[in-house]
Amino acid sequence: MRRAIFPLLLIIGLPIPALACSLCGNLSRSVSLAQEFDDAQAIAYGRIANPKFDPSGLGGGTTEFHVEKIIRDDGGLIKQKAVLLSRYLPILDAKDPPHYVMFFRRGKDKVEPYNGRQVDSLAVLDFVAALQKQDDAAKKLALAFKHLDDKNAQVADEAFLVFARADDKVIAQHGKKLDPVTLRKLIKTPDLEPERLSLFAYLLGACGTAEDAEVLRGLLNDPAQRHFKAFEGILAGYITMRPKEGWAYTQQLLQSDKASFLLRYASLRTMRFFYNAKQDEVGAQVIQQLGLAIQQSDVADIAITDLRNWQRWDHTKLIVSCYDKSTHKSQIVKNGIVRYALACPQPEARALVERVRREDPGLVKYLEGEPK
Repeated sequence: MRRAIFPLLLIIGLPIPALACSLCGNLSRSVSLAQEFDDAQAIAYGRIANPKFDPSGLGGGTTEFHVEKIIRDDGGLIKQKAVLLSRYLPILDAKDPPHYVMFFRRGKDKVEPYNGRQVDSLAVLDFVAALQKQDDAAKKLALAFKHLDDKNAQVADEAFLVFARADDKVIAQHGKKLDPVTLRKLIKTPDLEPERLSLFAYLLGACGTAEDAEVLRGLLNDPAQRHFKAFEGILAGYITMRPKEGWAYTQQLLQSDKASFLLRYASLRTMRFFYNAKQDEVGAQVIQQLGLAIQQSDVADIAITDLRNWQRWDHTKLIVSCYDKSTHKSQIVKNGIVRYALACPQPEARALVERVRREDPGLVKYLEGEPK
């Protein structure tokens, strides 16, 4: 089973990256080693030793970090072979102590190690170094793809994060150039996280064959939990391979009163991916599907919010009409409609704003004061 990507932070406070690949879920928010390499003034690899609890009984403690290799040192910051860390890190086997890559910055009075990750070999550091030599996003993705199934799990994690942090448009452009053989293997990995399955399924749809389309259709209809959570990427791959059937499948799902909220929500995330990645090609189909979602009260606010964010006013009359529908009376939906109307320049929207301003001035004032 592949483990999740979570670094061991010595000091909390690193910025969390904004969501990039919209098919990769929360894993796209993980901080990669490559990102930390970009930010660090100095980087060293080494082992830990002599962990000690805080004798005051207040918790915490110290651990020594013994430098074995300096990977980068801008300005000669690392001058000691041993650095005392202000954190207790356990050593289970004294004959085989854990190794870490440690990131340093210049403090007021001394060099400070501000973050560290345990690594099982230098292989992941070599991969990150090779990655940083690539001068554009496409080359980074090409290198990362070769390592998505790397025997070293940490290398495979970093390779995945290259895709997870990439723009939807770049992923769509690069997907058709990939080798489907690798992706067929990856989607069959036991206990694969749904975020990975989502990405791999889409990429297979971008470069695969007719037989792969059948595999993706089977995954769409599989009630297994991991397939359910990976639904947006599987659906995106299926639409890419079989546009006519895929868009019809999505339309049926968004129109169905029997489909669960989570499936409709996942379908809207697929629409979001396509709008980000291929607006010129499939923007009209996406807008059409969102028109269906607006009529479903449980996902109407999601579709309306996306349209507002994209400044697409195609469904203004429909959205305004939903304000008075008994099915759309929840405050979340009504707020979403008013937010849309406040942003929309069309006369129907302006009229609704003025009406709500008379009926509920506090609501309009509150929504107008929200951060843009």
